[in-house]
Amino acid sequence: MAGKPQKNLAYSVLLDFYGPVLTEKQRVILTEYYDEDLSLAEIAENLGITRQGVRDAIKHGEAALDELEAKLGNARRHTRMQAELDRLQTLATEIRCCNSGSYTPDPRIHRDTAEMLTILQCLDTQEDADGL
Repeated sequence: MAGKPQKNLAYSVLLDFYGPVLTEKQRVILTEYYDEDLSLAEIAENLGITRQGVRDAIKHGEAALDELEAKLGNARRHTRMQAELDRLQTLATEIRCCNSGSYTPDPRIHRDTAEMLTILQCLDTQEDADGL
């Protein structure tokens, strides 16, 4: 017996980036399916359409999201940038720790790494405010 197909939750991320360019119906259906974890039957009942209509809208919406990501790459770029920012934060923290443990800590290193960490925090806060 075939099991229920697994949801590709990467579409939830793509929906955050490209949802506004989908049709209203696709956006609502994909949001209910991926973000609210509703079943096809629940979505069909909410919208007064068939389960097959919901499934078709999901497939068309996923195809549109895939096409947008292939052309624009915003989600991929965002993920890579977030990983690089996290790595920078780790490196700045390690430098601060190494400097603090030395016999003659350099105040410039302490000051500069503090500034780096503040900038990274501001970038992360700005990203949260932008909703991504």
